[in-house]
Amino acid sequence: MKIGIIGPEGSGKTTVFSSLTGLDLEGFATRGPNLGVVGVPDDRLEVLSGMFNPKKTTPAEITFIDLGAAGATSDKLSAITGALADCDALAVVVGGFLPGDAAGSLDSYLLDLTLADLSVVENRLERIDKDLLRGKKESASEKPLMARLQETLSSGRRIAGVELSEEEFKTLRGYQFVTRKPTLVLANVSESDLGKSVTESISEVAGAQGLPTFELCAPLEAEIAQLPAEDRTAFLADYGISDSARDRFIRAAYALVDLISFFTVGPDEVRAWSIPRGTLAPRAAGKIHSDIEKGFIRAEVVAYDDLIASGSHQECRAKGQLRLEGKNYVVQDGDVIEFRFSV
Repeated sequence: MKIGIIGPEGSGKTTVFSSLTGLDLEGFATRGPNLGVVGVPDDRLEVLSGMFNPKKTTPAEITFIDLGAAGATSDKLSAITGALADCDALAVVVGGFLPGDAAGSLDSYLLDLTLADLSVVENRLERIDKDLLRGKKESASEKPLMARLQETLSSGRRIAGVELSEEEFKTLRGYQFVTRKPTLVLANVSESDLGKSVTESISEVAGAQGLPTFELCAPLEAEIAQLPAEDRTAFLADYGISDSARDRFIRAAYALVDLISFFTVGPDEVRAWSIPRGTLAPRAAGKIHSDIEKGFIRAEVVAYDDLIASGSHQECRAKGQLRLEGKNYVVQDGDVIEFRFSV
């Protein structure tokens, strides 16, 4: 999963990026993009690793893309269209630590994003009309959809809220609309303002667009991320916090995009894999390798809870908890799977 970090200029996007990735700010490009890959925290992975004692334990990964000042305003969005297209979700950072109206700044920026999409829609409608005048009717069926999007965006609403038919959904695949992507608002506040009204006002603006809000103090979290693991735990305990904001944010992002994790286990490696909820077994196998998806025969599946309770695959097999599933099986969160395939 890839999350693009955007927001108004001066909101602290690069410091947020540092706090989420644990990478040092020194040497970062101030105008982006910067990339950082982190493991997705999952207690189940550690338990499985303890059970199988593999040579390597590999978490699912999430990539953060700091788009820097290039993504600060709508008139600059065209410069980062490619990077945005590669993102599964967006985090809009708003600087709650800055003097002034943070909620108003967010409202203005969200409007900028809406206007950027509106410009794309209006340009497309203009092109369709020109084609129709020339007798080219191939894109005529697209016009009603674009007109609906124009109405939605003109009223300040996001494309994500528009109900689409299967055919309309396919049509929009060729467009990189910013307001169609799952989006979370990240309130970057000062340490003294954590849990206070500044985030409430930001949440009100975000909520009006149906966007969830997440709060953190980026400089504090960046400091925590730089600490050794043992010191980090003690530092958080002093604040009465069990998890860092980074871990909580990653979980929130998982929920935003509706991802789940399945596991593969063995003496060489125990690994978590992230997939969209509702993924069929062959597509999940393709996450590991395309050859496994092409040559998929079946999946040997056991639920994580059953495996832990029973203590081994052999015991699960004896209890009838180990199942053979075919191509139409929908992978569930926490499934421990061994894929059988032939190429």
